[in-house]
Amino acid sequence: MTSASLHAKNVRELQELAQHAPIEPRKRKSSSLSRAARLHLIDVLSRWSAPGLALLAGVSVYLAVVAGRVYPGRAFAWGLMALGALWVCRRLRSQFRAGANLADRPFRWRAAYTSSLSVLGVVLGSAPILLAPVDAPTALALQITALALFAIFAAALLHSAHFFSAAALAAPGALFAILTGLRAGETSLVLAAISTAILGMTGLRIANRYLEKGASRRYPRTAFIRREIETPSAGYASHTKDGSQALQA
Repeated sequence: MTSASLHAKNVRELQELAQHAPIEPRKRKSSSLSRAARLHLIDVLSRWSAPGLALLAGVSVYLAVVAGRVYPGRAFAWGLMALGALWVCRRLRSQFRAGANLADRPFRWRAAYTSSLSVLGVVLGSAPILLAPVDAPTALALQITALALFAIFAAALLHSAHFFSAAALAAPGALFAILTGLRAGETSLVLAAISTAILGMTGLRIANRYLEKGASRRYPRTAFIRREIETPSAGYASHTKDGSQALQA
């Protein structure tokens, strides 16, 4: 229909034309997980994150003590930042588990918790650079880098119920490990950091997919089931109609 013919019609004719025009249903973004499955994964994230935060706290204290023997000022400043970031993450988790803060908005809590994890990942990942200067002993720098990277990826594995939360924690650690190798001029350290980052992120993704598949099997999507119940199929309707006509005859 041309625009000229539309302009020639009055309001009532346009309303009737719009009423009988075919309307395509709005395409919704397909998601493999139901809302119940996502809520289950958020619950898993809030429960499993406790040992991960405890591991990071223990490693942070150990790194601060080891580096504090040689560089007490650096260790004190870095320790304050690490404990502050850990306190924020732990407080968000504790309040959510207790139902005191954002318990009725789990998706908003997950976003806030992911943001706090990104800050924690930056602080812990920067340990090899902030705790050990350029002229630090090689053994001390390697020890700090290895412990920080191991603790970050181990804690990220416990946050794998939400991949972006795990990545927000692990990605800064991997990046700072690569920067540490570049600063030291050690090609082997850079290659080891890159390999560890690739393997670690792959492992996090595999663990996340495994948890998502388990949640999807436990809480499947019910939209198609409800649609089939509310709208009977054509075969069933015709069969019911034929049966009623036979009874009337």
